[in-house]
Amino acid sequence: MSIKTAVCRSFDMDILVKGIDQPNVKVVIYFFSIEFERFEVHKAFKRAFPHAACIGASMIGGWCTAGATEKGVIAMSLSSDEVAETFISLQEGVKRDPTLAARKLIEELKRKTGGQNLYPNTYLGITLFDGLCRGEEIIKRFTLERGFNLNLIGGAAADELAFRKTLVSADECCSDDGVVLLVLKMKIPFYCDHYVHCIPTATSFVITKADPVKRIVWEIEGQNAAEYYAKAIGISNPAQLTASHFAKNPVGIVVGEGNNTTVYVRSQNAVIDGKGLQFYCSIEESTQVHLLKRGDIIAHARKSLEDARQYLPNIQGALLFNCVLRYIEMQELKKTTEFNRVFERLAFIGFNTYGEEYFTHHNQTLTAVFFGG
Repeated sequence: MSIKTAVCRSFDMDILVKGIDQPNVKVVIYFFSIEFERFEVHKAFKRAFPHAACIGASMIGGWCTAGATEKGVIAMSLSSDEVAETFISLQEGVKRDPTLAARKLIEELKRKTGGQNLYPNTYLGITLFDGLCRGEEIIKRFTLERGFNLNLIGGAAADELAFRKTLVSADECCSDDGVVLLVLKMKIPFYCDHYVHCIPTATSFVITKADPVKRIVWEIEGQNAAEYYAKAIGISNPAQLTASHFAKNPVGIVVGEGNNTTVYVRSQNAVIDGKGLQFYCSIEESTQVHLLKRGDIIAHARKSLEDARQYLPNIQGALLFNCVLRYIEMQELKKTTEFNRVFERLAFIGFNTYGEEYFTHHNQTLTAVFFGG
């Protein structure tokens, strides 16, 4: 069959089901505004597609072939022509112990797959988890697990920047303290990658004191972290730092040189006690980071699609996991529609996340999986 998508800016299952229904639906993926929790979206999709593996997450705005939406539900289906087998697990307790939850999830999926070798060119893992937990600990556990070297991509669930409750679901179950992993044995080719439109500057420095568990950096080059960062971006007093300063001037770990440079963004979100910098993702002591500046997010999106076609010429669909900070930037620049148009010829959906996953936990990044024909 094909990959089918739908969007509904209210809650109307008839519209959604009509949009994604097809013979032999194997997988349903959906994202929804947190205010729609009362409709029990997870149960509605499972009732509509009882024989499919269904996973979902709460979002702050979403993307779809039919257009971007600030509120609503977006959904995608894949059929048995695209997916041979599915294996799904949901585990709770990620706020208290994300590593333990990830380990339990892996153990369950290993039992369900019967010890199959999860070759990365055949098996695709899609993970969704509570956006208020330490997601980097989950991804670290996944990537360190022997015999679990499948391609892994996904995003952290979001709410409307309230940071109160985010939801993930698998089949009939929904949790505000959970992690979901759906493993797909694919029949079609696919390609995954992460994309960063921020550009490294010549300014770099070393983190000299940090608390990775709390995601706080206390010292940079042996100095008060907030003061050091403020001066680096031309602000005299760290009390003047705002969310806009952080979004426009994140830092990043830079690997490689020239055209082979890869950037892993680490985005700040607050000043702590007038001294520390709170981040959306942990940074270890002794890490060298570069100050980053914004590039052209639309030109970069076009290039990301062009680059993907170098590896997968016949792209029919995609799943996008886009950082909420990138979404805010697009809203400020009035470019959300333009961003959606970059991908609108594909059968695609996506949502704006509190963290993006592709072998590691990212911030201010777009992670994506593209599906071939």
